[in-house]
Amino acid sequence: MQYGPPRDFQNLDHSEALQNSQNLSGHSITRLYRYKNEREGLLLNYNDGWGEIAPLPGFSKETLQDALDETLSLLHDLPSARPKLPSVRFGVESALKPFPSKPIRLPLCALTPREGFTTLKLKLGSLSLARAIDFVKKYLPSFRLRLDFNRQWSLGQALEFANHFKKEDFEYLEEPVNSFHDLIEFSRQTQFPIGADESILSDPWQTIPSLKAAVVKPTLLGSIPKIPPKIDLVLSSSMESGVGLISIARLASNKVPVGLDTYSFLKEDYLQNPIACRDGYFSWTPSPIDTSKLCLIS
Repeated sequence: MQYGPPRDFQNLDHSEALQNSQNLSGHSITRLYRYKNEREGLLLNYNDGWGEIAPLPGFSKETLQDALDETLSLLHDLPSARPKLPSVRFGVESALKPFPSKPIRLPLCALTPREGFTTLKLKLGSLSLARAIDFVKKYLPSFRLRLDFNRQWSLGQALEFANHFKKEDFEYLEEPVNSFHDLIEFSRQTQFPIGADESILSDPWQTIPSLKAAVVKPTLLGSIPKIPPKIDLVLSSSMESGVGLISIARLASNKVPVGLDTYSFLKEDYLQNPIACRDGYFSWTPSPIDTSKLCLIS
């Protein structure tokens, strides 16, 4: 999926308090916060748990207003509420679990080549065929490559690209062509390893002949789909803040590098201890949330 990094997360609009939504039920406390800048979202605090609700514009089916409306409607029904919108479901399910109290350390796929990393993701969709070929060759065999085409290439372009490489050169090619029908055909003809991303939202992606990985963005899907045997689950970001990334990281195994290097684009975050994305790992030491940077809806 294609999106640019946010410019800055630090200038929050504290004037945009919405409507009251505090729930005191027995010993349970629920608070809802909003952050607003280039990226907007909600942070839900339920007892010791935190979840992020942040639809990704242009990719999520719901808007932030849709997500806010559903979240406000179910606050008084926690923990038994069953959200329908994917971003709300992911955020609520995350908040119902205590926020991690143990350090997290996971292998990480880098978005930019740098020292200490062995797995690198390259976005090729906007490049010409010739430029993409040259660009990829720069990083072989130094890195294990994941190539993301964002469904922007034709079948002919993708097949010509494949003629310049071996299938063993890549960890997988993510959505190399602009239709699911052509994706099946590309997979059948080349047997190159395929990563399914957009296809998971609407297509029978499990039928891809050379399927290697399911690239799952919990904010877009709401939950993790059933993964076929021997297929890698690659958990990936939808440009969440550190709170959402920690919620994704807690779902990951330590065997497959996660796609959470988007944190490197944030200039400021709400975790008192920032996440470290270096030396090939996504690492975090537990810390409280800094609510002073958030707009409390109260």
